[in-house]
Amino acid sequence: MRPGIRAKIGLLPTGHRYYWDQFPGLKEMGLGMCANLRGMLEKRADVVAPDLVDTVEESRRAGELFRQEQVDAVLVFPVGYTVSMNMVPAVMDLDVPIRILNAHEDRSYDYASADTALYLHHEGVCCIPEYAGALVNLGKKFKVRTGHFGDDRLWHELQADFDGAAAARYFKNMNIGLIGQVYTHMTDMPIDEHRLLRATGRMLARPEVEEFENAYHRVTETQLEDMYRQFREMYDVDETVTNEHLRFSAQVAVAFDEIITKYDIYAFGFYWWGERELITQLRAQAGLAVSRLAALGRPGVTEGDVKSAMAMKILDLLGGGGMFVEFFAMDFDEDFFLMGHDGPSNVSMADGRPRLKHLDVHHGKSGHGLGIDFNMKEGPVTLLNLTQVDAGDTFKLIYSVGEVIPGPILNIGNPNARVRVSRPIHEFMDAWCQEGPSHHIALGIGDHSAALEAFSEAMGFRVVRV
Repeated sequence: MRPGIRAKIGLLPTGHRYYWDQFPGLKEMGLGMCANLRGMLEKRADVVAPDLVDTVEESRRAGELFRQEQVDAVLVFPVGYTVSMNMVPAVMDLDVPIRILNAHEDRSYDYASADTALYLHHEGVCCIPEYAGALVNLGKKFKVRTGHFGDDRLWHELQADFDGAAAARYFKNMNIGLIGQVYTHMTDMPIDEHRLLRATGRMLARPEVEEFENAYHRVTETQLEDMYRQFREMYDVDETVTNEHLRFSAQVAVAFDEIITKYDIYAFGFYWWGERELITQLRAQAGLAVSRLAALGRPGVTEGDVKSAMAMKILDLLGGGGMFVEFFAMDFDEDFFLMGHDGPSNVSMADGRPRLKHLDVHHGKSGHGLGIDFNMKEGPVTLLNLTQVDAGDTFKLIYSVGEVIPGPILNIGNPNARVRVSRPIHEFMDAWCQEGPSHHIALGIGDHSAALEAFSEAMGFRVVRV
């Protein structure tokens, strides 16, 4: 999966003005290399760039351009040795990730026959420590990306930086919601809205449960027929599922679709026990409704776990989908965790079509109704938890990279998978738990470690890899 958003990158090409008159043609070589770089960057991101910056004043103007264009990150590219004050004013007042691009279009060159101009054309590496020292002195976080233009590893690193920065911009501007309440006495479920406000400038959207009830009663036969069609395209329907079972879930799905899109919510927690049967079932049979929304990029999490919904959305923005899981079991013979969860899921992560089953009991919850089951796609996965424990002013990301492996799993009407992590499970559990996680985890397809690091940098979140 690739994220559907593009970063806006500020490209700062810097040069040393004293050289231009001394070595005719040197500036033109640098400009040609910048044009080559920009063409390669524009395949991966939207690029905002001034002309070659070779004075302090031009650097200030470049910073104004980047602020005006609200770039997601800045890529500093010296085309040869350049004094660091040709960079500092441009980034001084920016609060975005900074990457120093220590790169060149050439893998190497013929040293024996090279003149001074050609040597200076390749000498960008000389000022990288100076640039880095200036940023450290200013308290600016940064990373140095090193390689040649044909280096796939370099472009993979840059793409992860771009994806993480773009995801942060989107994340700051989306609505996050809580419907109902958190599951009673779960100490890890509540979210501190002051942290959310500091991180995004927003507070939770809070639709009323009655809004879903009213929307449920407004559903038309035409809307139901359309939702039946969508369900049949998305699922293999088990023989235990009657038309009446499907009808109620379809009606709930239309209602959820209306309210979630009305408030333009892109991640939400929901839960309520309910005293009336209809209210209870609006939650108990929301699995299909919320799973559909997750596949459309609006993940919801039962038990009111807003933070895990946020983690799912982060993985979705990075192209990993985002699945809602918890630890089901430990297998000490083969050294893996069994992971899954009941209720809503993300059907875009299924290997094949997901299946629908009727469940008389939803464990630990009131109500009954349809359950979703599927096999997860095998291969690398990222486990992500968003916590407010030991997180400073906002949030902390705890993540690990593992693998969904083949083998028998539970057949209980809830998707689950064997997940093997890079450490023995006894070591992993202690290290993971020491970071103060909640018991739910977002699982995404692929290794998104580099993009998560860039996302955390752009958001100002603490981040820990286990």
